[in-house]
Amino acid sequence: MSAGPPSLSVVIPWSNRPEIAETLRRNGPLLAAVDAEAVVVNCGGDPGRLTAALAGAPLPRLRRVELPATAFNKSLALNLGVSAARADRLFLLDADVVLQEGLLPRAASLLDRPCFVTVDRVLESAPPPQVDRPGLREIGHLLELTGPRNRKIRLETNRVRLRDGSRSGPGLVFLTREHFLAVDGMSSDLEGWGWEDLDLLARLQLALRLPRRRWGSVIHLSHGDEVRTFEGPAPAVNEQRNYAMCLFNYGAGHYLGTYADDVATWRDRAVAREEA
Repeated sequence: MSAGPPSLSVVIPWSNRPEIAETLRRNGPLLAAVDAEAVVVNCGGDPGRLTAALAGAPLPRLRRVELPATAFNKSLALNLGVSAARADRLFLLDADVVLQEGLLPRAASLLDRPCFVTVDRVLESAPPPQVDRPGLREIGHLLELTGPRNRKIRLETNRVRLRDGSRSGPGLVFLTREHFLAVDGMSSDLEGWGWEDLDLLARLQLALRLPRRRWGSVIHLSHGDEVRTFEGPAPAVNEQRNYAMCLFNYGAGHYLGTYADDVATWRDRAVAREEA
């Protein structure tokens, strides 16, 4: 490990998800190979549980951010994680995702040209039974938005490959710090689970006209909706509320997140430190 800044900051929001111990153990050598740091942000979780999970992580560069006395908010956690990160290139990663060989160096190198990169294929650790559909290869879900001067963007909300059962990973994003700050990061006004990742991708395209590129594959440690953090009677209700809020913002020409406000609010409350 060099004494200078890391090549990449991998920001992981966390709240009582036990998978973090396994994912850091398995991802650690891949992060160390490219001199990347992991920034784990505890937003609403038990600090003791996180301490135990981080104890065995094989990472020479590991940082921890504690947001005390708050409920889980993924966007808030990512904003405060980026504020503590030290690299110019960022990877926004979930706590239950295992990286595949070759993903990090190639995806990070794509940022040499103005763009953002999302993970191309997410495979389940416990894949559902495969259904033979010889007439179909992929199913893509797209949303087209038309802005001023008839400028259009196409937002891919999901893509399922029927041959291998994989889906796209719009919430697993590589981008530069410059571009993240240019749209004021994530929007912590979006609470619970759903649409906060797609909102970032939409604003990067609407405000900065950045192209989206796709690369690589990961394994998602399979689980049900009962472990997600959301508000309302079901995740779908939570997601629909956030989606409606985003469309209202875009319609008003508001393409900024809440990074600056979140950092100012938490400046004297968040605790960031190196893990031994």
